[in-house]
Order: sequence, then structure tokens, then C-alpha cells
Amino acid sequence: MESKVTEHEAAVIDVLLEKVHRDGGYDFRDYKRGTVIRRLERRLHATGVKTCLDYMRFLDTHLEEYQKFAEYLTIKVSNFFRSPYTFQQVAELVLPELVSYKKARGERSLKFWSTACARGEEPYSIAILLSEFLGHQRPEFNISIYATDISRQALQEVQSGIYSPKDIEGLPSSVRESFFTHHGENYELKADIRQMVNFSSFDLTSTIHQTLPLLDCIFCCNVLIYFQSQLQERVLDMLYDSLAIPGYLILGEVEMLTGNLRGKLECLDSKAKIYKKVRTN
Repeated sequence: MESKVTEHEAAVIDVLLEKVHRDGGYDFRDYKRGTVIRRLERRLHATGVKTCLDYMRFLDTHLEEYQKFAEYLTIKVSNFFRSPYTFQQVAELVLPELVSYKKARGERSLKFWSTACARGEEPYSIAILLSEFLGHQRPEFNISIYATDISRQALQEVQSGIYSPKDIEGLPSSVRESFFTHHGENYELKADIRQMVNFSSFDLTSTIHQTLPLLDCIFCCNVLIYFQSQLQERVLDMLYDSLAIPGYLILGEVEMLTGNLRGKLECLDSKAKIYKKVRTN
């Protein structure tokens, strides 16, 4: 539940976030204020300053702090197949329909987008899911999984595809044996899985976006809950415009569509938050 924020706290945070946007290039102005304050407190403690005003002065002389602030404010909690029911329903509801549609049209491209990939588990889970579903047909398809995140540090770490035993302990042994190899004390995803994923920096909150091809399926899970309502609407509109027809949008299990999209997307599973974009007259 979002904590209450006083008008004075909100006003000070507004000034700070405007500065971070103007001077640091990170736009958190429409993040929920309670979330910002909780994470800002950690940076105040880490830098040894006592107030937001002191922190703003600190930013002027420590430019590297802008990125550190952004790292603290972005959420990096992730696991392989983090929501098992959602991935199960994608395998049962989305993939059969999508692949059949592609085959009927003589198309062999599959384009997915993991919009906030954090430590890489989500896009790699999508790659494993597609590999398992397609089986021997996989070489017939040109698969592109775009994995983006605002955190440059996270993106540098995940491209190796190396994870600790703890990171993969929840995976079935069949998945570990089929898609990972030993890398010292750790585990490394096999090259054919890593090659399906393209990592790049991307800020969902920005009003200026790099061009992506129309996408068959977009995962935007457990991201919108940190945004204020107007930013949720703007991001969802952008995701809708990025979907092909038919195209599928997957949200986090506690997230909801905004009012203007409820009439545009067909709900395939209300629990897994799987929606389908269809042609409208």
C-alpha cells in the first residue's frame, strides 16, 4: 500500500525529480511519491547528507550520483518464471494461437518485448518457453526477444547469462539440464538461448522512444504499480501502439488496464492479466 506523503514532502520531491530529469536525464517525475521517498532515504544515508536540499547540492558536485539514484529507484526483483501461472497461460493461450496465425500467413518471425528486464530472468524465461513450445520447429522461426531496462548497470551484468545456483534453484532439473551448462560454481545459459535475446537501454517513462518493430507479445509485469495513474495511462498507450494485430500484452497479476484501453483489448485471462489486441472497425 502506498504510504501517505505530506504536501511539503511532495513539493520538495517534485523539485528534486525535476533536477534529476533536467541535469541527470532520468525521468521519475510521475513515480509514486511514497516509492521515491523510501528509496531516497537510502541514498541520503549512503551519501551522508541529511535533507533533500543537501542531496540536491551533493548532486551538483557528484555527477555519478544521478546514476546511483536511478539504480536505487528502479526495481530489480526478478526470478526465472517469476509468475508460473502466467507463463503457463502464455504457453496454453498465446503461443498456440500466435504460431498458428504466423504459419497460416507464411510468416516465420516472432517478436517479443520484456520491457523491464532487470537481471534478465524474464526475457531468458521467454526464450526457454519458446524453445520448449516450438521444439524441433524452432529453427524454422526467426525469434527476436527485445529486453530493455533503464538500469545500465543491470544490462551490463545480464548479457553473460551467468547465474548462481541460488538464482536457478527453483527451476525443474529438466530445464537446468537442457538450457544451462556449468560455469565454475555457477550456471551459464546455453548460447542458442542467449542469442535469442537483444538487450538495450530503454526508459518507459520517456516521451521520446527509440523505434521498435511492431511486436507480437509484450511483457510489462510489475512495473506500472510504481507509476502514478497518468504515467500508467501514457505507458499503456505506448505499449498498445507497439503491438501488432493480433498482439498480446501481459501485465503483472496485481496490475490493471486503464479505462481507455479496456474497450480496445480482449482479456484472455483475468488472473494472468493476458490481453489481446484485435482489429477494430
